[in-house]
Amino acid sequence: MNPLLRKLLGPRQTQYFLVNHHFIIQETSAEVQNYADTPGDAIPGADARLSFPELIGIENILMSIIMGRLPGFEIKGIARFADQNRPLYFDMLAIKYEEEQEYVPSKLLILIEDTTEKMVMKQSLIQRANEANLLVSALAASKDYIDKVIRSMGDALLVTTTLGNIKRINQSSQWLFGYSEAELIGQPLSLILLEETLISQARHRYILSHKELRRELEIVCTTKAGEEIWVEFSCSAIQTELEGLYDFIYIGRDITERKQQEIEIRRSLAKEQELRQVKSRFFSMIAHEFGNPLSTVLFATKILQDYGDEITHAEKQQYLQHVKSASQQMAQLLDDVRLLSSAEAGKLEFYPAPVDLKKFCSELVESIKISYGKNHTINFIYKELVTPAKQNDIDSQETQELPALDPKLLRHILTNLLSNAVKYSPLDSNIYFELNCQNEEATFKIKDGGIGIPLEDQEQLFESYYRATNVGKIPGTGLGLSIVKQCVDLHGGEIEFSSEIGLGTTFIVRIPFDKQR
Repeated sequence: MNPLLRKLLGPRQTQYFLVNHHFIIQETSAEVQNYADTPGDAIPGADARLSFPELIGIENILMSIIMGRLPGFEIKGIARFADQNRPLYFDMLAIKYEEEQEYVPSKLLILIEDTTEKMVMKQSLIQRANEANLLVSALAASKDYIDKVIRSMGDALLVTTTLGNIKRINQSSQWLFGYSEAELIGQPLSLILLEETLISQARHRYILSHKELRRELEIVCTTKAGEEIWVEFSCSAIQTELEGLYDFIYIGRDITERKQQEIEIRRSLAKEQELRQVKSRFFSMIAHEFGNPLSTVLFATKILQDYGDEITHAEKQQYLQHVKSASQQMAQLLDDVRLLSSAEAGKLEFYPAPVDLKKFCSELVESIKISYGKNHTINFIYKELVTPAKQNDIDSQETQELPALDPKLLRHILTNLLSNAVKYSPLDSNIYFELNCQNEEATFKIKDGGIGIPLEDQEQLFESYYRATNVGKIPGTGLGLSIVKQCVDLHGGEIEFSSEIGLGTTFIVRIPFDKQR
């Protein structure tokens, strides 16, 4: 090609290709392949109509240009869609091209100008103009009718864009949520929704797959005043004038009162279910715990009645001891049930009185050893913080005011914890009972090396009639720790524990002195 023509085309970013009178490509510019219908076909020696099918059907016009009968021919708005996200538009201008050499046949020069940016802008402007015209037309035809319907609605109505921004509300929405129209328009729907996940998911599913929107979505909303309310939304989508764009309509009704009633009903049902379970455990426990001692009493009395003249005095005493032990066991069980019932009814009374804790605990340990711990060693350790004032006065401990605790409740606390430590520990094992009085507080620490408490049982350990899953055939009612917790609470104290399966359990009870003074 003429070098001068190349210089003229270069700055304009115009591509070209030359064809002869048989429409065979003779020469191309560097980037002409980008505009070919099939990239790679626009090469010298190939038929130009294969790569530019727009030339098919206008061969006579193109021959007229080569022969000088027509000055040129232009084809505008040719499109290529190899990349769906970025269409390509260009114009083609065909003109005659004469070689500088004589007797060389003329050729056809086809110039290609990229018009993508111009066409996209033009299409965008046309699209916007069309949207505006359609909108104006639709609004003019239906605005008055729609306004009357919306104003008459008793339910809240909100219209949002595809992105969830509020574009219209009615008066009922303003009353329900406490915002003015100006405060809501243009704001995201999340402004009034405490949890937007359900609505946003439904909106996205509809956009992607046109799945039907849910008609009843119960969502917690928040008013301008910060009050939480339950609103039941019915959702629908409306195709806008623009294809693929939707408005979403939400019609909401305040169901706060209904939800509160439902929550109360569920709470009542759960409580009733819990009571049934407690009742079931109670009767199961009564049947089991009373069954064994009753059987013992019946058996012993039967022996004494039928064979009283045949057995020795020592044997009679042994059977009478069995009756006595079984009776004491049943009496203790009844006492526990009465105590727990009083506590749960709020009738368990608290009578603090001065208590010599060291003496009280020492005597209690001896009692536990006799009743429960014949095969265990209970180590009692007493610690007391000695203040400088006490060091200067030898008799200060005797004259010091004793802490005020309820001896009866304290006995329940320590007896249950110590008897459990003995019951769930292997024979001949050590139980450690530590009393620490300091900082106007008594700390009771009871540690055993027993079976331990499974992690899954620890949360319910202080519930009435609940027993850990690993107790096996070890007797028990599931009342002890519940009673302990009630008694500790009445003292204004705290109880905590740590346990590991097979390595034992440690209970720590802290009871303040100053609360009872």
